[in-house]
Amino acid sequence: MDFPIKEFMDEQRCHDKLLEVLHPEGLHCPRCKCGDDLRVHDQSRKPILRYQCGHCRRIFHLFTGTPFAGIRRRSCGELLLILRGIAKGTSTKELAREVGCSEGQLLPLRHRLQELAQRALDDQRQPLPDQEVEADEMYQNAGAKGERHDDPEEPPRCRGNKRRGQGTFDNDRPPVAGVVGRQSGEAHLEVIEHADKETLEELVVSHTQPGATVFTDGSACYQDLPKRGRPHASVNHSQREYARDDDGDGFCEVHDNTMEGLWTGLRNFLRPFRGLNKYFLSGYVAIFEWSYNFKVATDDALRLLLGRPRLATASS
Repeated sequence: MDFPIKEFMDEQRCHDKLLEVLHPEGLHCPRCKCGDDLRVHDQSRKPILRYQCGHCRRIFHLFTGTPFAGIRRRSCGELLLILRGIAKGTSTKELAREVGCSEGQLLPLRHRLQELAQRALDDQRQPLPDQEVEADEMYQNAGAKGERHDDPEEPPRCRGNKRRGQGTFDNDRPPVAGVVGRQSGEAHLEVIEHADKETLEELVVSHTQPGATVFTDGSACYQDLPKRGRPHASVNHSQREYARDDDGDGFCEVHDNTMEGLWTGLRNFLRPFRGLNKYFLSGYVAIFEWSYNFKVATDDALRLLLGRPRLATASS
C-alpha cells in the first residue's frame, strides 16, 4: 500500500486532506445539513475551527459525527499518520511511539477504524467480474490476546498454538477463506468459524459470477462447485502437484498460486502484531484486503477505510 507522506508536513494541508476525505461535498451542519450559513464560533484549535450553524444554532467542527469525534489532543497530521500506520500494518506499539501516545489510547481507535473498514467492505462488495478465479483457505493463530487468564485450566500460551488438525474459531485457529480474480486482481477475504464444505462452497458462489471457473487445491470442499454453476479444476498439493496444463497449450492454467502468494502477504502483514485476539482478527484481515485491492491510498480508498460513503463518480 503506497501512502504518500509529503502532505503530512503542513498542518493546514493535513486539515484540508481530512476535510476532503470526510466531507467531499463540503462541511455541513450535522443536524440540519445546511452549509450556507456557517459562522466561526471558536478558533483556539486552529486550523480545526468550531462552527455554529446560522439556521439551527448547532456547534460542530471537522470531526463531529466522524470516527475521530471525541479526539481532542491529536492534530490533523497525527491523525493522518495513524491512518497511514493502520493501512501499512504498523504494530500498535510502534505506532503509539511514533505519534506520542499510549497503546491503551490507540488500540480502541484502531479497532474502531478497522471495524468501519470491514463494514464498508461488506456493504460494497460485488461478485468478482472475473471468468477465472482462485479459492483457498488458511488458518491463523489468534486466541485471547489482551484478555485476563484467571482460569488455571486455561493459562496464556507462551508460544504459538500447537493444536493439530483443522483450525476453527473455537480452538483459536480461525479459518480465513478467500477468492481472488485472475483478471481483475481483486480479492475478497472472510474470517469464518469453520472451514466446512457448505461454508466454503457458499462463500465461493456468493463472490463469483455464474460460469466462472474456480481453481483450488485438492480439498474435497470444492468438488461440488460445478453443481452450483462454477466449473472447477484443482491441483493435488499432497502429490507435489502445484500447476498443470490441461488444454495442452503449454501454459499451466490449473493452479492456485495467486491465493498461496496472497496468504504469504497476509501472514507477513499480521506478523508484526505478535499475536491477535480472534475477535478482532476480521478487522485486521479487512485492512489487508483493503490495501491489497486499492494499492494506493486515494481519497476514495480513505473514505472506505473511515466508513464514509464513496462518491458516485469516484473510481478505485
